[in-house]
Amino acid sequence: MKKLLFAFALISTVGIGLYSCNNGAYDAHPDSDLSAALNPISSDSNGVTTYLGSMEAILDKKERLFAPAFYYQIENTYYLVARVKDDSVLDRVLRVTFPDYGGAKEYIVHADTAQPIVTFSMIDTNRVDKAGRPIVNSYTANTQKGKGYATINIQGEEGGHLRGYFFGNLFKTLPEEDLEKSVEFEYSAFYFEKIPFPIPDEYKPFVIEEHRANPEEGK
Repeated sequence: MKKLLFAFALISTVGIGLYSCNNGAYDAHPDSDLSAALNPISSDSNGVTTYLGSMEAILDKKERLFAPAFYYQIENTYYLVARVKDDSVLDRVLRVTFPDYGGAKEYIVHADTAQPIVTFSMIDTNRVDKAGRPIVNSYTANTQKGKGYATINIQGEEGGHLRGYFFGNLFKTLPEEDLEKSVEFEYSAFYFEKIPFPIPDEYKPFVIEEHRANPEEGK
């Protein structure tokens, strides 16, 4: 199980993701033009005020807009991906992987939980590898070391999209384990957009290499 956990954690180091919520008009983000990527939910959507394809999080005590925020499905495995918007320096990505998705409900994750797998990756700006390439640090709630927790509450599945909230405390496990370092998400509302698989070209920069190619190609 430990090998499976760290395989998912390793996947997350090159994955990406996002999330965003709105308290009304987009006046809360006057410097962000999200009209091309985000679709407001209609007024008859049971009072939902989040924007499709986005998540607004409190990450380490600071407000962060994640966009796009989306998920794709391969059989019954769901891959949720959210990336801090326009984050070209740190490339911060939240990923939640459900190896066996169980529908809309609350999922409680602690250090020893097998699934869902909750990871967060970001570039280490203080060092590079021997080839001069960026090193990516990975944090997880599923450390199997007594530290780490998260809650993912899927409150709705309107049109196949996933609406709800997330919070958690994730600890560094890759490329070296250092459980003194962590990232914390406070209450964060999301509305993950469902996209097809094979993944459309516009989303490919945000997913892991393994899932970028059309599985029919190269046969």
